[in-house]
Amino acid sequence: MNDIEKIIGDYQSFFSDLLHRMKKSGISIAGMTMSHLLYRTVTIPEYEKLRDQLKNYCREFVETQFNGRAVSILILEKPLLLEDGFTVSMIELPAPRSVHMYPSGLESIGVIVGKQLPEFINQHDTVLTGVKNHGQHCQPAFITFDNDKTSKFYDISLREIVIRQGWEIEKVAI
Repeated sequence: MNDIEKIIGDYQSFFSDLLHRMKKSGISIAGMTMSHLLYRTVTIPEYEKLRDQLKNYCREFVETQFNGRAVSILILEKPLLLEDGFTVSMIELPAPRSVHMYPSGLESIGVIVGKQLPEFINQHDTVLTGVKNHGQHCQPAFITFDNDKTSKFYDISLREIVIRQGWEIEKVAI
């Protein structure tokens, strides 16, 4: 078990499960790039502890206010290796909100579809759960499975969304 796995849990099994659920639903992400993993926390102290632990493994970091709460975007120094040759270098860590109570743990993955996102949505409209509207630069399509885990599909990476929103990404001294 590596250090990141000790902090966020078995991310490889989490990704593998979603990858196989997508394939079963007729969605192939072969050739696409991973944007990020999303990890939820139940309490603010848990959020702060995880944020601070994960920053030790990051080269870049931003914490900003989004949707009425703090959200940390942590860009890892070394990418995490996943099934089928996929890698991911970013973790999204939203602070909890009292209006939505989620269990702690990995909840979703972000996949970059690119400019083909509208075609992807049309092709998979019968299995997708919907499209979120999080502002001008962030409208991912998504599928939520029966285990309440979600795969989200973006035209650009979460890092690019952060930059377009004008948020300051800090370098982290390791």
